[in-house]
Amino acid sequence: MADSERTLSEKTFTYEDLARCTQHFLAERPVIVLGTGATVPHGLPSMPVLADLLLAAITEKPPGWEEFSERLNTTKDLEQTLHDVALPSETVEILVTSTWKIISSKDSEFYEQLLKGSIEFPMAKLFKYLLRTADSHIRVVTTNYDRIAEYAANYVGAYVSTGVTAGWLQRFVPTSVNAERPPAPGYEGQVSVLKVHGSLDWFRDATDDVFGVPLAREIPPNMQPLVVTPGVTKYRAVHKDPFRTVMTAADAVLRGASCYVCVGYGFNDEHVQPILVSRVMKSDIPIVLVTKQLTEPTRKAFLSNPPKNFIFLEEADKGTMVYNPEHPRGFRINDVSVWKLDNFMKLITGEKAR
Repeated sequence: MADSERTLSEKTFTYEDLARCTQHFLAERPVIVLGTGATVPHGLPSMPVLADLLLAAITEKPPGWEEFSERLNTTKDLEQTLHDVALPSETVEILVTSTWKIISSKDSEFYEQLLKGSIEFPMAKLFKYLLRTADSHIRVVTTNYDRIAEYAANYVGAYVSTGVTAGWLQRFVPTSVNAERPPAPGYEGQVSVLKVHGSLDWFRDATDDVFGVPLAREIPPNMQPLVVTPGVTKYRAVHKDPFRTVMTAADAVLRGASCYVCVGYGFNDEHVQPILVSRVMKSDIPIVLVTKQLTEPTRKAFLSNPPKNFIFLEEADKGTMVYNPEHPRGFRINDVSVWKLDNFMKLITGEKAR
């Protein structure tokens, strides 16, 4: 884009214009799609950071680990390394266990901070806004294992459904995934969290039954954590419950959405995005993406042949890059970091972001 054209674009599409357009999209019944970038501000590790933490944690050098760790140390790309280097099942189990321990530890740290009441929680603000303005039952599709979405829902008084029963010894109930729950005293709406790659709370026992153990600090004896690592193993794991049922429900939710709000999602997962991308490109369903940096799969899916209804926000030097149908190559809004979720919430609630 020429400098004159970029300057003109900046003058003709203001912060206020962005706010109005975003509010218009979110007035529909949006489905929220959360990726790793959505929880990084809350202390959860990004994929490169997780790669470093795994390299530091797995020191016993199980079979295949030497080649795997060398590749991972070079690329910091956990998913690609898991595609490129085949690990034996015993090593994959060690990788899954270490991944669970790392993310569980960071999740617990955030939970403790939340109980102290000393942190900002923009995801909770997003849920509260949508429960009030869009629908009393909102759906969240996430590839994350952590409980940040559940905390956010409870933080604003909503009932949370993930597919397991309530209580301290939980069971997975396929028919409860995404089911409507009658209003009950003490709750303000419902949030269904569809965790397509598993949860820190989910485990499989020796008889192959699925249990939920809320806020477990350690993996229960004789149980396997149900978190699907990136790479080829996840394509085998998702053919069994709870993943199969949750994925089927997520597909239905994505097909029924009137809008998509994606936070920190990089379009690197072939389980979630085919329906979403197809509906945005072919059915003109609006999409809003808030992220630190657009990934190459995102650019390839949307910006080479831009859809009719989209707003993408990413970090720019001292500002925000905004992409929309009129400006598919992007333009800068200076001095406001709208790509941060807390500032995005100020945008849509009428406050001035910083």
